[in-house]
Amino acid sequence: MKTQHDVLIIGGGPIGILVARRLAENGLRVTVLEAGEVITYPPGSHYRNTPRFRRLPDSYFAEIDQFLKPVNDDPNTNLPGVADSSIFGGQGILWTNNCPRAMKFERWDALPSDTWEKNYAEAERVFGVIVDPAQQSKTGLNVTDCLQASLVQEQRCIKGLPFAGRVFNDGQLYFNAPSDILDGATSQVRKRVQIYDRVRVSRIHATRRRVTHVEIQDSKNYSGSSEAPAIIVAGGAVATPQLLYQSGIRPRELGRGFSFHALLFGQVVLKSELCLPGSASDIAPRLWIPPTPDSPWHIQVLRDTSPLPSTEQVENPHRLLEFQAFLPVEFREENEIRIAEDGGFRFRFSFSDNDRVRMQAMEADVHRLAKNLGLWRRGCEPTWVPHGSAHLVGTSAMDVGRRVGVTDTYGRVHGFDNFYLTTVGLIPVPVAVNPTLTAAALALNTCDTVVS
Repeated sequence: MKTQHDVLIIGGGPIGILVARRLAENGLRVTVLEAGEVITYPPGSHYRNTPRFRRLPDSYFAEIDQFLKPVNDDPNTNLPGVADSSIFGGQGILWTNNCPRAMKFERWDALPSDTWEKNYAEAERVFGVIVDPAQQSKTGLNVTDCLQASLVQEQRCIKGLPFAGRVFNDGQLYFNAPSDILDGATSQVRKRVQIYDRVRVSRIHATRRRVTHVEIQDSKNYSGSSEAPAIIVAGGAVATPQLLYQSGIRPRELGRGFSFHALLFGQVVLKSELCLPGSASDIAPRLWIPPTPDSPWHIQVLRDTSPLPSTEQVENPHRLLEFQAFLPVEFREENEIRIAEDGGFRFRFSFSDNDRVRMQAMEADVHRLAKNLGLWRRGCEPTWVPHGSAHLVGTSAMDVGRRVGVTDTYGRVHGFDNFYLTTVGLIPVPVAVNPTLTAAALALNTCDTVVS
């Protein structure tokens, strides 16, 4: 069999499927090769939609740990949390689905201001983002009122946390995933997209300025042509530089400099007057405090899921609320990924003095805010999550300002005419918010370049 396609996409996560849909909407035939096995049904649907996680939300993190493989081969690393997955749909079937836009002061020169706004809006439409999914939460309204007075004095605010999914009448959430992104297209568009699971691309081959074909490793599911006029790698922040390196595509900038979120997590037992009785029905809060230039971190204030064990029993579930605070570490070239010939990873990383000062400031901010709401649940006091586990970006960074990256601002790999990257690994600066929507905005720009 010889599969006919105009574009070959490596990676079937949310960014890869968004790209496939966008290109197919422009009349192109697209083949998506996904290395992972199907673990959800329908394939590419979100693991979090399993009914037991609606009953027992705090069991979710422990359950998905089996799908996350640590990638750092250095036992003395100070980034023990970096992990990758090989499942159909990638991180898109495990992610938290929180989709805030990057603040204007965080954005860089990849897109004009109006294009950033247009692409963010389009990405939100395709992902199915709800701006304020818990606006009917009575507990959320009380928490907002309690915190807003002090925040406004600092020119900060607390508001609804954008979420990719939908809310059922009982307040339960449905988490969108790659399957939902493609299902949202017309049947004609879906017919132009062919997706294959358990197809691992081991090497990309190039001649002169063009990628010519990809090499498939031990696949029984795909026997089509591995050639295409355009090839796009839509892998994660780990898999993308790994594939480039193993393919002999090794620009100096690959893996030099990256950022991630230092993540502080804690769970509060709210004052009883801030929430309804346990027998009453309410929607769980989903709020966030956006970053500002003076407070360059973002804090999510929500009832979602806790990875921390506690022996303190709380009879009223409405009283439980998590603080998740995300600080982007500085993007410095001395922090780098070293990739071995066998694909193994070793990270060279240290926090800057500025990182440490900001971490202390963010921790103090979390304690100050939470004090207004209640007491920390025993065993769930604010804890730093293993570094590197939250939102690794910049591992195959694009150009920014005068700094040359692995790609130009269209995601096209330097030295090639038909080879593109669409990944969170492109983000070349510290950004405080969840990176998926920003990566999607960049990917839509890449799609427009491929189509033209």
